[in-house]
Amino acid sequence: MMHMMHAIRFSAPCGWLTLTLGTALVGLILGTSSTAVAQSSDSLFASARVAAFETGDYERARVLAYRALARSPNYHGIRVFVARTLAWEGRRDSARAELRSVLREAPNHYEGLKAMVDVESWSGRHQSALEYASQGLEYYPDNSHFAEARATLLQGLNRPEAARSQLTAILSADPSNESAKAELRSLKGEQMRYNVSLSYRHDAFRGGRAPWRFGTVALRRSTPIGSIIGRMQYGRRFSTNGLKFGIDAYPSLTSGLYAYVNAGVSRSSIFPNYRVGGSLYKSLPWSTTAEVGTRYLNFGGSGTLIYTASLTKYYGSYMFRGGAFVTPSESGTSVSGNGMVRRYLGSSRLYVGVNGSFGTSPPDKDRFEENFRRTRSWSVSADAQIPLNYRILLGASLGYDFEEFPSRTQRRVSTTVSLSFDVSPR
Repeated sequence: MMHMMHAIRFSAPCGWLTLTLGTALVGLILGTSSTAVAQSSDSLFASARVAAFETGDYERARVLAYRALARSPNYHGIRVFVARTLAWEGRRDSARAELRSVLREAPNHYEGLKAMVDVESWSGRHQSALEYASQGLEYYPDNSHFAEARATLLQGLNRPEAARSQLTAILSADPSNESAKAELRSLKGEQMRYNVSLSYRHDAFRGGRAPWRFGTVALRRSTPIGSIIGRMQYGRRFSTNGLKFGIDAYPSLTSGLYAYVNAGVSRSSIFPNYRVGGSLYKSLPWSTTAEVGTRYLNFGGSGTLIYTASLTKYYGSYMFRGGAFVTPSESGTSVSGNGMVRRYLGSSRLYVGVNGSFGTSPPDKDRFEENFRRTRSWSVSADAQIPLNYRILLGASLGYDFEEFPSRTQRRVSTTVSLSFDVSPR
């Protein structure tokens, strides 16, 4: 009986102890497992960022990110990261699908909204980007990022007064916001209806030949569908003076597509009797623009038809451009290529650049009759532009070129200075 009592006395504590230890052990295992999963997701995400930002391997980065999402499906930051890598590769539709998944689950996800504004902007869907920027501003009314994005998008949608209102609101809340100040100054400049520009070019030659001189005055008028520019150019070549009159237009045809059209006339022997031309410019993915076009010049006899094509790429603060001119003729087809690299220094109004060309077809700046008899040529130049204030721009360029003709060669140093100023605010 005593043995039984002892057994009963200790059975309850031992059972309780066993149960307690078992519960603690299970809790420890579950807690450790949860921590391991969370750590595993974070570790995979960290590795994915390394793959993307340090090695540039976006495909490997997404493999790691999707593994992390398999462990933590609601880790929205990882999915936003996946979307950005897709967008950087130009796969905007896939990026958009990932971001929509995030915003369905978390409509106020800050990074998701920021990424969606970027993806829609890069895709040329400015109205959609504006809606997401407005949504971000509703959730984060004191956030300057969404407010500045709205101002930029409104400006791109040709709604300058709404953009000005948004920028004014930003500066009312934060008078020290330098980017908003710069954007407002830029907007004021772009809202100028007229722009007048003056330029002078001096060509000096080796061998004692008299220099060539060119002066140009141009008036640009901004309209809702694009700019129209009227030009008058004075030239002095081979001891002969001449005038040329021309008009350029850059009409916007539809979203991401605009045109360039040109016509010019002259009664002087040093310029073409008349010229006409046109190009189409199409915005492409990866911040790229393609151009195809033609030019026709007549010097009083048979005309000359020129085909042109170019590709322009924007990358960060740089612009890269490569182009070609092809001129068919009875004696054969002449071809030239040209390239340009431009570095913007804080705004589109301040830049430096280098240019180069080679081939037998004359570049756009020199459409003189004798140029079409060249057998070989190359050129290099550097240019720069600086704003003196929000109305006035000063530009300069210096170039050297070599041209070979059937009976002679020509070496030239060209210097150009220009001044443009905006007038008549809206």
